[in-house]
Amino acid sequence: MRRGLTREVIVARALELGTAEGLDAVSLRRLAADFGVTPTALYRHVRDKEDLVNAMTEAVMDGLDITAGFRSSMNWTDRLRRALTNFKEHMDARPLALPLSIAYTGEGPVGFWRMSEALLGILLDAGFKRREAIVLIRVVSNLLSGYLLLIGQDDLAGGEGLGPHELELRRRRVELSLMSLPGQELPNIVESARDMANVWLSNPDNWWRETVDLIVFGLEAMLQKRRSR
Repeated sequence: MRRGLTREVIVARALELGTAEGLDAVSLRRLAADFGVTPTALYRHVRDKEDLVNAMTEAVMDGLDITAGFRSSMNWTDRLRRALTNFKEHMDARPLALPLSIAYTGEGPVGFWRMSEALLGILLDAGFKRREAIVLIRVVSNLLSGYLLLIGQDDLAGGEGLGPHELELRRRRVELSLMSLPGQELPNIVESARDMANVWLSNPDNWWRETVDLIVFGLEAMLQKRRSR
């Protein structure tokens, strides 16, 4: 057995490999080859691939603190905006965090529950009932996960890696394609072809502020509606 081989060392190497080559590249056989040991040696520290993925998830979520930058003078909407931005920055800095969270099969990494605790506190302070707040946390988590998955797709994020000329050619092709659609059936799309092409081929990360506005203003409207009943 290789000296110094521990669960922490194995998880750290798995994160390096996953970040460089994607989560699908991580396997116990591949890790064993990297360490120069047999897969059996790894089973002393991780039970199986599922256990490894769970440990990786717990590692990347461990440092998540969505309350960073909170001040006592902040109202609940300001705290929520700060919390969402902290979450995004944490995920941006750790490309594996989201796919690992999706693949996670444990009871929930502590970092995830810390985030949920903070969000629950914000929504309860705002005036939402407990059950309602929990449902909304789930909804917001789904929205953010979809957003972050989208910006992780280079081809869908405005042609990352393309030069200005290639990107303009792609934008123009999309615009012409939209203009050629049946105008009687899709009049608004045809009339908006230029703006649609520009927005669709822009990096979704450009619309982060609008994403947060949609969430926060939506929650404010829901709270106001509930109070007016």
